[in-house]
Amino acid sequence: MKNWFYLLKREFKLFASNSVILAIFIGAPLLYGLLLGAVYKKGKVNHLPVLVIDLDATPMSNTIIEMIDDNEVIDGVIAYNQENLKSQIINNDYAAIITIPDRFEAQILQKRHPEIQVEINTANILTANYSAKAIQIILGTLNAGMEIEGIKKQGIPEVTAKEQYEMFGVNYARFFNSSANYMTFLWPGVLGTIIQQVFMLALALSFAREFEERTFHTEFMPKAKNLWNAMLLKSLPFWIMGVGIIFLLRMMFPLFQVPLEVDGFAMLSLLAIFVISVTFLGILFSIAIPNQLKATEFLMVIATPSFILSGFTWPLSQMPSFIVALADIIPLTHFLKALRKVMLYQAEISDIQSEINGLIILSVIFILLSYGLLKLKRYRFKKKSKLTA
Repeated sequence: MKNWFYLLKREFKLFASNSVILAIFIGAPLLYGLLLGAVYKKGKVNHLPVLVIDLDATPMSNTIIEMIDDNEVIDGVIAYNQENLKSQIINNDYAAIITIPDRFEAQILQKRHPEIQVEINTANILTANYSAKAIQIILGTLNAGMEIEGIKKQGIPEVTAKEQYEMFGVNYARFFNSSANYMTFLWPGVLGTIIQQVFMLALALSFAREFEERTFHTEFMPKAKNLWNAMLLKSLPFWIMGVGIIFLLRMMFPLFQVPLEVDGFAMLSLLAIFVISVTFLGILFSIAIPNQLKATEFLMVIATPSFILSGFTWPLSQMPSFIVALADIIPLTHFLKALRKVMLYQAEISDIQSEINGLIILSVIFILLSYGLLKLKRYRFKKKSKLTA
């Protein structure tokens, strides 16, 4: 037991002496958490500039412009000609162009069914969706109002006019993130990705450093006694410090006004098994590639695309089967799928059992592979020592 505490103290000293690990494990989660929280704090996009080309300049077109100005999502920039459109879009990054044709009001009065041209800038899908929806609501509301007014002019009461125009009503309601807040949707997933990154990269240096400095067999193992102790001692300091880091990340939720009404047992269970899985994935690479720089480089190859492959923003059902198979061996995929259920659906532990099972399976695989590789290295060292003795 004395040796065990000595080695644990030694691990903390090694951690403190490595500025790279300190920056990765402590600085990165807090810095990125605050930085990304500030980026997405608004949660919704608004005041998107749209170019309104008013070729009619009548009370009717002015009504459309006023309705655009009243909408919180888009802001209308008025033009009365179509000159230099491309340069205007490039310079001002308009989310859409709305063209009100010449003689628009006159053609409506003559019942000639004029068309308003709406062109959506899809260079950015997020702003394109928001602006398209806002424009659709504005023009749809105006169209319906004008149709109802036309029916009323025939002497039909307003209630009846509405019923004649609209044969049935549709009531839309949002559930699970009912405010459609982008911060609520994205930020927790990004924090999960950060946790994976820092644990994997920090643990990638754990055994690799011992092998590089040739202290694993001569200093560490004689006191650790067995390989299971060795892996636990390398993991435990990061788990202890990880609790503090996760607590600090948790405190950022009220800071950025992100709701966190979750089942505590489900969330803690999910976090625990996720941390274990990414810990031993990092350890596996640290043992397999006994060079700190190369181990971190290889893990970066996995970590960099993991958020995209996880299905958090683009559904796995829309990806090729070989990509899905690749995503399934990355812990983040299972974690983010369960995290969405816990945070947005208020799921309980039974609702995320399949994701928990996936993380357990990966953890067991990573642990056994790490143990096997470590045992092989230990065997080779002892064999080499006997030959040189």
